[in-house]
Amino acid sequence: MVYKKTIDKGYLYQFLPENFQYLLKEKKVQYKDKNLKTDYLINIIHEMMLKYYFYRDDVLEKEIHFNLWSKLLRDKYGHLYNYYIDYLKSKDFIFLVSDYYGGKKARTYRLNRQFVTHIIRIKIYDKVLLKKHSIDYLKKSYLNYNNSPIPMDIRGKLVDDLFDVEIDEENSLKLLKELKDSKEITFVKYMKNKMSLENLTDRNIFFKFDEYGRMHTNFTILKREIRKNFLTIDGQPLTEVDLSNSQPLFLAVLIKQELTPSKLINPEITRYFNLVDNGLIYEELMNKCDIEDRDEAKIMMYKVLFGINGDSARYNKMFYKVFPTIYDFILNYKKDKKNYKSLSYKLQNLESNFIYEQVIKHIIESNPEIKIFTVHDSLCFPLKYKDTVTTIFNYYKRNLLS
Repeated sequence: MVYKKTIDKGYLYQFLPENFQYLLKEKKVQYKDKNLKTDYLINIIHEMMLKYYFYRDDVLEKEIHFNLWSKLLRDKYGHLYNYYIDYLKSKDFIFLVSDYYGGKKARTYRLNRQFVTHIIRIKIYDKVLLKKHSIDYLKKSYLNYNNSPIPMDIRGKLVDDLFDVEIDEENSLKLLKELKDSKEITFVKYMKNKMSLENLTDRNIFFKFDEYGRMHTNFTILKREIRKNFLTIDGQPLTEVDLSNSQPLFLAVLIKQELTPSKLINPEITRYFNLVDNGLIYEELMNKCDIEDRDEAKIMMYKVLFGINGDSARYNKMFYKVFPTIYDFILNYKKDKKNYKSLSYKLQNLESNFIYEQVIKHIIESNPEIKIFTVHDSLCFPLKYKDTVTTIFNYYKRNLLS
């Protein structure tokens, strides 16, 4: 079966933890003297589970925190939206991490992980929810009510193009099962991909622009083999262009911005710049730190960049031995910003500027017929445009460290 733009089916497929199957027995549940629609509760649970699987960082194994904006909740679930959220809190499905702050910050929640493994797939038929999952409603809601730095016209173009992607569901699921059975992917990655594929097949397109300049979609977490072999746009096979070692590369861009010319004239910094520019930083860490697995070198880099640094941490010691000046820059940057997450936010912002405001902006202005979607630092597009997109991409890449 190939997913395409099709007529709405009159129902929505939803993912529901087995613990909440009781919601299927009634149309409403009573909570604090209010009658809450069970389809709304199921839909909120479904959306939060998608956020969990789509945002989860398997490298750093971080807990997933996500924001719930009252404006969006009210528009979608009505004036009782707070009762729906409170109900799920009372059932320990979610926990409040931090509260709303002065129109600048939404309430932040964390999902209870005990509910994310045993999942069933069900249908809901609520007409209001069906209407609010239309393309027009999703675009209006999720484009306007967020603080993404990506320009609105670019966001609109990217969302439109998502609905033109076609997927070979049967062969995608077959490959996914083979990868799981052979233990080439973890259960979490299997679930991520399976949920994404099933949503795409049923035309449940998920997209979100975060405040750090990234676009998250059903396609973001698909295995590269699936994107490469089983996705098409207008019947055309897809190809990708991306940045090797993108986060270490944008660390070099940040260093270039922050340090004076005299401090940049340093053999270690020059060596680091050359390595990331040529996509060889992980190989260098493998060689100098006696690491056999490239994935471990990547984990080391990510934990140094995005974790809480400490002299006693094994990966920090190893990295410092190879790149002491670079390590000190990382440490001082986080210290000056008084937040260890500040570096990851900044690097994502630099990546976003490169991808969206340079490369994609150029593509839209010069070749608006090219349909495209992103996977963080990667661009996916029809194969026939490979030369055009690659030329534009490499032009801006060369300018990053020139």
